[in-house]
Amino acid sequence: MRNHLSHLLKPIIEAICGELGVSFVPGMLDLQRPPDPNLGDFALNTAMRLAKPAKKSPLVVANLIAEKLAPLNESTRKTCKTDAPLSHLDGFAVPDIPTPVFKKIEVVAPGFVNLFVSECEIENQLVKTLSDPVAALCREGRPDTVVVDYSSVNIAKQMHVGHLRTTIIGDVIVRVLEARGDKVIRQNHLGDWGLPIAMVLMHAQPIMRELEASGKDLVKELPLERLEEIYREATRICAADSAAAAEAHRILVELQNGNAGLLADWRTITRLAMVEVYRIYNMLDVTLTPEHERGESFYRDMLADTVSAIDKTGKLVTSDGAGCVFLEQFRTKEGNPLPVIIQKADGGYNYATFDMAAIRFRIETLRANRLIYVTDARQALHFAQVFALADSIGWTRRDDAVSINCEKVSLEHVPFGSVLGEDNKPLKTRTGENVKLSELLQESIDRAFAVVNEKNGALPEDQKRAIAHDVGIGAIKYADLSQNRNNDYVFSFDRMLALNGNTAPYLQYAHARICSIFRKGGISEESINARPMLVHPAERALGLKLLQFPESVTMVAVELRPHILCNYLYELSAAFSSFYDGCPVLVATSEDEKQSRLALCRLTRDTLARGLDLLGIRTPREM
Repeated sequence: MRNHLSHLLKPIIEAICGELGVSFVPGMLDLQRPPDPNLGDFALNTAMRLAKPAKKSPLVVANLIAEKLAPLNESTRKTCKTDAPLSHLDGFAVPDIPTPVFKKIEVVAPGFVNLFVSECEIENQLVKTLSDPVAALCREGRPDTVVVDYSSVNIAKQMHVGHLRTTIIGDVIVRVLEARGDKVIRQNHLGDWGLPIAMVLMHAQPIMRELEASGKDLVKELPLERLEEIYREATRICAADSAAAAEAHRILVELQNGNAGLLADWRTITRLAMVEVYRIYNMLDVTLTPEHERGESFYRDMLADTVSAIDKTGKLVTSDGAGCVFLEQFRTKEGNPLPVIIQKADGGYNYATFDMAAIRFRIETLRANRLIYVTDARQALHFAQVFALADSIGWTRRDDAVSINCEKVSLEHVPFGSVLGEDNKPLKTRTGENVKLSELLQESIDRAFAVVNEKNGALPEDQKRAIAHDVGIGAIKYADLSQNRNNDYVFSFDRMLALNGNTAPYLQYAHARICSIFRKGGISEESINARPMLVHPAERALGLKLLQFPESVTMVAVELRPHILCNYLYELSAAFSSFYDGCPVLVATSEDEKQSRLALCRLTRDTLARGLDLLGIRTPREM
């Protein structure tokens, strides 16, 4: 609704600017939602911005704006008729005649113009926008090509609770951007190269040969859990035995030099490890697949050229034998320059080298104009440095700005806080280890099953299991996504599985309750094509809230904060609850009223389902 009104008001505000002798800039069209609905559905703050350059009082400008908006006001334009001729769009009735946009326009000191949208206009926009949900979410203008780097698991290490946030926050971002029409390229930057992998190879190779000789299945005998044990043992041995450490370094050099046997075993270990990773992705309904893997190893042949390209800019200097770049904005607390180390003193490469190679590849080869990295907040300095370096050497500037929709590539870090236990410390097991993500997910499913079994034990066993999976996984994901990602949050099964409050089960239950209305009435949702009639205040409030959906999705795409969508869906569920309590549906006073309210139910169900799907959360029809 806000975007629709902005488009409608823009030429009027431009004309007013011309009349006042002021140049129009987009920021002058300042359309806000007042915190108090009694002050209007929207407040136009344009007069406050125009007053100074126009050399007039805000109140004078506000009255001029109200005068120019008079043709859109219901009090001066009575053209909304219930018997208007109708056309149809995807099963929804659409009026052929123009209707008043506002039912009231009022000027309030010191210069606000409060806008009360007419019921007819809300109905029109409900029909137009929500009858085509795909078009409703699509962005204006040319789509972006966006690379989203997320999850980034390490080979030979099990996923723990720390991987939860990057994986599900990143997945929401790609779902939202794709829903708006952007071309999204997922990148799972695996930790699959370097000394840790060499240590695993050193200890895993004899085991692999023995298993192969006996004809045993490597997938069964070397699961990720066993590979992690090998990694820990190898780390312990190399730390205590210099000869073992030297042997690991030798294997690393041979691997990096392309030893065919080592490369084959390395690929086998990678695939063995990813079997468990994809099992967890499947539990989480995450959209990452093997084609999205771009581990550190992918960039290994680009590292030397990356260093050379940086060196050619004249910014690379030698400091204590290492190749470094010093950027003025990065200093220690004592004020000393803080280097970005591109090449170590021994000639090796580090995280910065890999990330610079990745930035270059993603800009030059993938042709992206927006790069998004989803990692924990502890890596904020690292990404600030590599982003600043890429910018300072000109990699983010584009000569083909017209074809890629920008003059400069946007590099964005999406940081997030930690998952805490009830003691407000990072969530750990009783032995002090990181909580394994697979165990956490399974416990949530088991707890959800107990609740489903208690509330609706008559359901078939397989249906109860399916609902428990949807509710258990949804509860964990939503509890995380509903937080401002910058904040730490306390993990609590009791809170996240609650059927009231801002939780996934509450939203899933709202969806299931709407489904039950159609089920009890023996009505097919697809058969409902009536135009909503907003007579009751709760109907009007629900209609306005439904029209905020595209706006909330846009805000997530811009700010990369999933909690905005979570809050919207919670508010929508609350608006529907008020509607449901105040507006009987199946026992409405007339058939027209019943059909209108069923249409609102259908639109709410569709919006809840679409919104939760963008969050990667399933919506059972029964709970």
